[in-house]
Amino acid sequence: MENILKYAYKSAVADIKTLGKTSGKPRFKETVQLVDAYDKDGNVLSGQAMYKQNVSMQKMKIKMMKEFLDAASSTIGQGIAGAKEGLSRTIGIKRIWNKTTKTINKKYLKDYDLRMSDDDMKRFFDSKKQAKLEKEVGSGRMFIVASYIKKNNLKTNKRDLEKFLKEHIDLSKYSDLDPEDIKGRKGENYKQYLDRLDSYINFTGDEILDDYIKKALKKGINVDNLFAG
Repeated sequence: MENILKYAYKSAVADIKTLGKTSGKPRFKETVQLVDAYDKDGNVLSGQAMYKQNVSMQKMKIKMMKEFLDAASSTIGQGIAGAKEGLSRTIGIKRIWNKTTKTINKKYLKDYDLRMSDDDMKRFFDSKKQAKLEKEVGSGRMFIVASYIKKNNLKTNKRDLEKFLKEHIDLSKYSDLDPEDIKGRKGENYKQYLDRLDSYINFTGDEILDDYIKKALKKGINVDNLFAG
């Protein structure tokens, strides 16, 4: 996403420079200042011929502006032409990204009452752990696991896990489980702690999905390294 936007901005700057100044006073004014116009032999035009040449120049600028706003590399995407038609002839990069996010939310996350924002999605794909999570749980399931980890702010240390389990394990359902059992034990590492309470941890209500979430956590994948930045 970052590389695509860098390209879009670089391309946009080049286009803008062809349309006028990039700093100081505004590039475009409501009152157009007439400029000298010349015929094909280099002679200065005057009167109606000069006005006609200036009008042609302004029409060309307007055409270039429309093309810029409607360009596929434009972060605006829908320009004047598209707005008039109620459609965009070309879709800007950000609109493609937004559409992708909506598709993923609808296809993978809706049934679990989860969602990712555009920024969540960008940070997820920029993270160093995204590829590892995909390898561990699969390309479609990774969105569900990542979203659940983010929603519940799951971290891979005993202190934060203990806090989460105290809030999410209903002791009334387990006669064999003592409140003291939920606490992390001395000399017990994070993975051992998670394994010991495995049968009591109900993340989503889906046993298979729960196993994938636990698998990701045991691999050190957490909210901090999945959504950094």
